[in-house]
Amino acid sequence: MSVEKHWVCKVCGYIYEGEIPFEELPEDWVCPACGVGKDEFIYE
Repeated sequence: MSVEKHWVCKVCGYIYEGEIPFEELPEDWVCPACGVGKDEFIYE
Protein backbone atom coordinates (compact mmCIF):
# COMPACT_ATOMS: atom_id res chain seq x y z
CA MET A 1 0.00 0.00 0.00
CA SER A 2 1.56 3.30 -1.07
CA VAL A 3 1.07 6.44 0.96
CA GLU A 4 0.76 9.57 -1.13
CA LYS A 5 2.98 12.47 -0.12
CA HIS A 6 1.71 16.02 0.15
CA TRP A 7 3.07 19.53 0.64
CA VAL A 8 2.08 20.47 4.20
CA CYS A 9 2.28 23.87 5.90
CA LYS A 10 4.58 23.63 8.94
CA VAL A 11 2.67 26.47 10.64
CA CYS A 12 -0.98 25.43 10.39
CA GLY A 13 -1.01 21.94 8.85
CA TYR A 14 -2.77 22.97 5.61
CA ILE A 15 -2.30 20.35 2.89
CA TYR A 16 -1.82 21.74 -0.63
CA GLU A 17 -3.98 19.79 -3.09
CA GLY A 18 -4.20 22.25 -5.98
CA GLU A 19 -4.24 21.57 -9.69
CA ILE A 20 -0.86 23.25 -10.29
CA PRO A 21 2.19 21.33 -9.07
CA PHE A 22 3.48 22.98 -5.89
CA GLU A 23 6.91 23.60 -7.44
CA GLU A 24 5.27 25.65 -10.24
CA LEU A 25 3.37 28.02 -7.95
CA PRO A 26 4.58 31.64 -8.03
CA GLU A 27 7.26 32.52 -5.46
CA ASP A 28 4.85 34.99 -3.82
CA TRP A 29 2.15 32.33 -3.31
CA VAL A 30 1.02 32.09 0.32
CA CYS A 31 -0.82 29.49 2.37
CA PRO A 32 -4.56 30.18 1.99
CA ALA A 33 -5.16 29.18 5.61
CA CYS A 34 -2.50 31.17 7.50
CA GLY A 35 -0.67 33.34 4.97
CA VAL A 36 2.91 32.06 5.27
CA GLY A 37 5.10 31.64 2.18
CA LYS A 38 6.09 28.52 0.25
CA ASP A 39 9.29 28.22 2.29
CA GLU A 40 7.19 27.17 5.29
CA PHE A 41 5.91 24.02 3.51
CA ILE A 42 7.44 20.55 3.78
CA TYR A 43 6.93 17.52 1.58
CA GLU A 44 5.74 14.61 3.68
